[in-house]
Amino acid sequence: MGQNPYDHSTIDNSLIKNNVNTYLEQFAAFINIPTVALQPYKNEFIVRQYNKGQVIYYSSDELTHLYYLIDGYILREHYSVNGDVYRVLNKGEHLYPLHNLFQDKTTNEMCTALTDSIVMAVPIELIEYICRNHDKVFIQMYKYLCENEKQLTEYNMALSAKSAKARVEKVLIYLCHTIGEDHEEFYEIKQFLTIQMVSDLASVSRETTGHIVNELKTQNLLLKDQKNWMISKAILK
Repeated sequence: MGQNPYDHSTIDNSLIKNNVNTYLEQFAAFINIPTVALQPYKNEFIVRQYNKGQVIYYSSDELTHLYYLIDGYILREHYSVNGDVYRVLNKGEHLYPLHNLFQDKTTNEMCTALTDSIVMAVPIELIEYICRNHDKVFIQMYKYLCENEKQLTEYNMALSAKSAKARVEKVLIYLCHTIGEDHEEFYEIKQFLTIQMVSDLASVSRETTGHIVNELKTQNLLLKDQKNWMISKAILK
C-alpha cells in the first residue's frame, strides 16, 4: 500500500464511543472493504449526533471531509455561481458530497439535519488514499457517483415539467426513489417532509402545492396523516 501519510494520535471527544466500532463496520461494508483494513485509520473517523434543524456544515471554501449519514435525514442546499439553489434530500447510509473527490473544487453547500441524525466525517484525503489502493472501493465510489447523477437527472427532469401539477407529482416520485421506504404497493416517506419542502423542491407556490396534494389524496394516490406520507405506486404510471 505504500507509506501511510496519516497521523492517528488525535482522538475527538465527540465520538459516540459505545458504537464507533459498529459504525466503522457499517461504513466498511458501504464502501466494500474489510473492516480490518480501516482499523489503522479508526481515529480519523469523527462521529457526531446532530439534532433536528442543526447545521451539519456550511462551506463556501474547499471541504476537507466527506460525510457518511449513518442514520436520519438531511437536506443539502447547493448554491451555483449563478445564484441557483439545488436542494437534495438524503436518508441514512449515504456518502456526500462525492463530487469533491479527486479534484480541487469549491463547494458552496449547506447541510442541515431534518431529523435527529448520526453523521460520520471522513477526511477526503483518506478516502482518496483508500481508493487508490483498493480497486473495489474505487469501483464502489464510482457506482455511488453514477447513482447520484441518475437521481440528479431525475430531479432536473421533474423541474422541467411544463405544468405545476406535473412538477409536484414528479418531485414526489423523485422523493420516493431517494428517501422513501419501498413497500409492495406504495412508498412511505417519514413525517419530516412538509408541503413547504415539496413546494421548494418543485419551485411551485405553497398554496398550489397544497391544492395538488389534496387532489392526489382524492384520487387515492396519496395518503398523508399527522405522521407519514404514503404514496401509491400507481402515481408512477
